[in-house]
Amino acid sequence: MTTRKLTISLGKWRGLLVIILAALLLEGISAIQFMLTRQHMEDELEKRAESELTLKAVLIKSNLNDVEDLLRNTMWKIEAHLDQPDSAYTTLERFVRLNPHLRGSGIGFVPNYYPQKGRLYEVYAHRTPSGEIETKQIGSATHDYTQYNFYQQALDASEGFWVEPYYDKEGANAFVTSYFQPVRDRKGQSVGFAGVDFDAQWLSDTINSRHIYPSSFILVLTESSKLVIHPDSTHISNHTQQNIYKLITDSTVPRHLSNSGRSTLIHFDTDKRDGTIFYAHMRGKPHWKIAVVCYDDEVYAPLKRLRLWLLGLMLSAFAILLYVVWRFARGEKTMNSTSRLLEEKTLEQERIDDELHVANGIQQALLPQAEQSLQEVSDVEVEGRLLPAKAVGGDLYNMFVRNGKLFFCIGDVSGKGMPAALIMAVIQTLFRHIALREDNPARIMEYMNETACHNNRQNIFVTLFIGVLDLPTGHLRYCNAGHEVPFGLQDVVSNIPIGLFNDFKFQMQKATMQPGSTLFLYTDGLTEARNASRELFGQKHLEELMERCTGMSPKEMIDTVIAKVKEFTGPTEQSDDLTLLAIRYTPPENALTLDEQITLPNDVKEVTQLSTFIKDVMSRLNIGKPLAPKLRLALEEAVVNVMEYAYPAGIEGDVTIRTTYDGERLQLVISDSGIAFNPTEAADADTTLSAEERPVGGLGILLMRELMDTINYERIDGHNVLTLTKRI
Repeated sequence: MTTRKLTISLGKWRGLLVIILAALLLEGISAIQFMLTRQHMEDELEKRAESELTLKAVLIKSNLNDVEDLLRNTMWKIEAHLDQPDSAYTTLERFVRLNPHLRGSGIGFVPNYYPQKGRLYEVYAHRTPSGEIETKQIGSATHDYTQYNFYQQALDASEGFWVEPYYDKEGANAFVTSYFQPVRDRKGQSVGFAGVDFDAQWLSDTINSRHIYPSSFILVLTESSKLVIHPDSTHISNHTQQNIYKLITDSTVPRHLSNSGRSTLIHFDTDKRDGTIFYAHMRGKPHWKIAVVCYDDEVYAPLKRLRLWLLGLMLSAFAILLYVVWRFARGEKTMNSTSRLLEEKTLEQERIDDELHVANGIQQALLPQAEQSLQEVSDVEVEGRLLPAKAVGGDLYNMFVRNGKLFFCIGDVSGKGMPAALIMAVIQTLFRHIALREDNPARIMEYMNETACHNNRQNIFVTLFIGVLDLPTGHLRYCNAGHEVPFGLQDVVSNIPIGLFNDFKFQMQKATMQPGSTLFLYTDGLTEARNASRELFGQKHLEELMERCTGMSPKEMIDTVIAKVKEFTGPTEQSDDLTLLAIRYTPPENALTLDEQITLPNDVKEVTQLSTFIKDVMSRLNIGKPLAPKLRLALEEAVVNVMEYAYPAGIEGDVTIRTTYDGERLQLVISDSGIAFNPTEAADADTTLSAEERPVGGLGILLMRELMDTINYERIDGHNVLTLTKRI
């Protein structure tokens, strides 16, 4: 009797140990998924922040260059009328009137240059609050401009220069930053200066009008760390701005370079909010410093929600575990040995059922649930369903949209039950993590195969089908690793399943999905379903069923297939996992209200034709400032990039730019027959370099990432096809 009690006690503790180990293993999988997701989000934050820095640098340099060009283009008129001192009033009045974003402009001369005007003669024109242009002579004993630092610098300078921002009390009566150039007579002698006052507040409002996160903001500092651009206090308090400013200017605050080495990072905890400052210096003049501030609670908000959801799931699992333990702990001491043994068997079965119920909930949670990226596109309809034969199974499917492409997979792990379910969870996590950074399905398969082969002592393998559907074109790339051939594809190469040989090279194939066509994927649990007579559902029965499903939506198709399988099997217990995935390609069929294209030879000088072409398109679609100039600049830069890299030196070819609009979406399609070149993988242009130092091209892709809804590249029939989409 004592031996039997000891055996029963040991059996109970072994059962509890299995439950605890299974729970810990599932928690470990969740932790790995959480860490991989956070690392990916950190990398994406760095890329977005550096793109924001680069874009703002482009906008700042563009505005400052416009001011420089305006003054340069007016200097000839100023210098041509030096013999007419009063002509300065007319020149400045017209100059300020024609450039409404300027605060004011002035011309000053060396002492006694015009004796009849007195020792100090400085004419200034500015815009009054009522919108009128006022001109006046401000040189006087109380305003001796020869005592300012910029005066001698302007006389000695060989070219124009910017000065530190300041509050101009005599002229603009506002906070401005100024650009000066020397005024020279016909002998080339410096006789004065000409300056333009640029409204720093207007530039601040422009730079801080749009951000990567709701609470993000931009600060710009001069070479001497003087604050020149900052957000309005209604958006970010002055107290917060000052705290961030101190962190940037305090050399004792810890900081380090980003992974790309293009920016410097400062992690902070101020005003009860954690966050990161990304900043970099602008090359050229003025040599300003740009900083973007991002808060952790906004960057990692989706991850926080996922973490809370997983925590709730694990707490539920442990609550069930405690309930099972409590049930095991119970026991009537008065029961005889036979009834006690029966109760223990019953409790053991309940424990297993509870364990499998929790595992089933976790496994179902790993499947795509209302994927957000799929809800945001109208080009595809997707429906997936997994029906495990037991509480848990080894089938899997997954799908999501990235960069205008639908990534999807379906697979079947060898074996059944808990071991297959654990491998299924690992494969799900691997696919999602690898496909977030790789577009080639064969390479995705090879990366997953290497991991599946590592320490695979049980020789478990997985049949897997991976596809990547390009939504703008319907171009489909796929790789099959020993899985069932999907309906809708022909001549599919069957590579070996993953998990067998880690050095196997998988073959990628291509096809094109026509609008309205459907791809139907399934596991062998469909064709090998048996009825009471042990007859198989079979391939022929499935082919007939697919013909009847023609024209159905993915959900209707899967519901119909499942209903027919259940009708066939009747009361027979399901012997294998059943997984179905249907993908219907549904690009918008709106009639095009605009469809224009232009073909240019591979010559950068021909890009001027593109500028005229795209201006006409923007005008016809009534797209004005500020979007139209940005789209035009980005498109021109992207086309230059293609010319530079798709056609190496000495090779001639054409680049075709097609624009279409269907009443909702503007599409810009750039295609060429050059060498394979994916511009979306090219490095961003380094806008910290001056215009002379920076190589041609690169800014187009950077600006498109900021402006467009989707940016997508495909290599189709020997052509590079870059598709850019913007909802108007």
